[in-house]
Amino acid sequence: MNNMSKFVNIPIKYPVVSDPGILGGTPVIKGTRIPASLILDLLRRGYSIEILKEEYPSLSSKKISAFMALMSDSFNDYQSNTV
Repeated sequence: MNNMSKFVNIPIKYPVVSDPGILGGTPVIKGTRIPASLILDLLRRGYSIEILKEEYPSLSSKKISAFMALMSDSFNDYQSNTV
């Protein structure tokens, strides 16, 4: 295995959930009331995982990593469908 690739174990199968009883069905990070769109926006603005965890104590590194992996997979799927 080269230095660029490494195995990442993400235990959260579905890091984003939508439940009509939580924020009216707005997609949130699983186990929280934090909108997924908010976390995506903060990451795009350059917030680090450490800052996110400080600002939102219910977010764990595992939840953030799973969310980032989901977004990465979604982006890769989008790219492969548009080429």
